[in-house]
Amino acid sequence: MSCHAAQTLDRHGAAAGPVQELHPLAKLLATAVFAVTVVSFPKYAVGALMPLCLYPLLLGVAGRVPARPVWRLLRLGLPLAALAGIWNVWFDPVRIALPGGVWLSAGWLSFSSILLRYLLTAGAMLALIGTTSFPRLVRALAGRRPAHPFLQVLYLLYRHLFVLVEEGRALARAWQLRSPQRRLPELRIAGSMLGGLFLRTETRAGRLHHAMVLRGYDGSLAFGADPRWGWRESAFLGVTVLGCLAARLLPLTEWLGRALLNLFGP
Repeated sequence: MSCHAAQTLDRHGAAAGPVQELHPLAKLLATAVFAVTVVSFPKYAVGALMPLCLYPLLLGVAGRVPARPVWRLLRLGLPLAALAGIWNVWFDPVRIALPGGVWLSAGWLSFSSILLRYLLTAGAMLALIGTTSFPRLVRALAGRRPAHPFLQVLYLLYRHLFVLVEEGRALARAWQLRSPQRRLPELRIAGSMLGGLFLRTETRAGRLHHAMVLRGYDGSLAFGADPRWGWRESAFLGVTVLGCLAARLLPLTEWLGRALLNLFGP
């Protein structure tokens, strides 16, 4: 299911649209600046990180990225992020005073901060894929020259990963049709299934390579002309950098809280 969600995002990023047609390097640099900004906050920062939610949300909404595959992929890393931060609850028992006379353990603050940082950075990366697609990113990194061998290996690995998943899905479906009463195969059968999966994947990969050679593949991938960098890309990158600097250096959350109190207060 997660592989299907990744394919959905990749296809959506390859579609036409005003955000999809922005230069991939502009979106990649903006996402990198955003990630560095998120990481630069203190470990107890939670409220100060909230204004940064605007970047992945606005990028996803402007690019019409479907929310369901993004959430399915975000759920995959949530247990790891929670496991990395839950230990702070026990190892950081210092109590911190919050506004309103509320006391809270510093461990819970750092735990919440880790989860929020994961959601922000992973959400921004998924929004980048959903508005750019992986081939467009590789094409932009390669430029007008033939792609670097590392980029070629990365691109082929990304493409052949879906082949491996499709073969595994077909093999699992065949086993479920033969043994519908069991959820998981026995260890002996699972070993045979893995061996068959590697054999089927190697055979299909050989056919794919043969088809590529027949179409002129000589060991180097040509991704076409590099898209042009215009004023829209400069404006997008500049606004993102200024927004990240404002979120890092200015107390935006405090200002927003005061504005809301003045608006809805007694």
